[in-house]
Amino acid sequence: MIKKVLMTSDGKKVVVNRDKDICLYRAPCNPPNTGLAYTRGADLYMHIARSKNKYFYLYHWSLHQNESSYYELIDEERAQRFFLEKLGGTYWVHPTEREIEKMQETFPELLEETA
Repeated sequence: MIKKVLMTSDGKKVVVNRDKDICLYRAPCNPPNTGLAYTRGADLYMHIARSKNKYFYLYHWSLHQNESSYYELIDEERAQRFFLEKLGGTYWVHPTEREIEKMQETFPELLEETA
């Protein structure tokens, strides 16, 4: 895996590596010859820098020839919203138990009821 350099809004470089960073959510993936469902997706990762700061990013991928994959650095709040959307989605594919455990380790209050 090639490292990718992402820039924060204040100009800091964050060097990410999907092989080494923590994958918090991996979108379901099917090859195009099995239908069009799950031929595009976004995976959520957490990178821990040498400074011990946590950085979250999405890796947007596509199995279509004319579409490029790309990285998007996001803040912690957006990472939480992204995961909650996956939990509350209308799709039959939801985060795995392991992904839920990783999110609870990362954001301990995320799944506590507030109503």
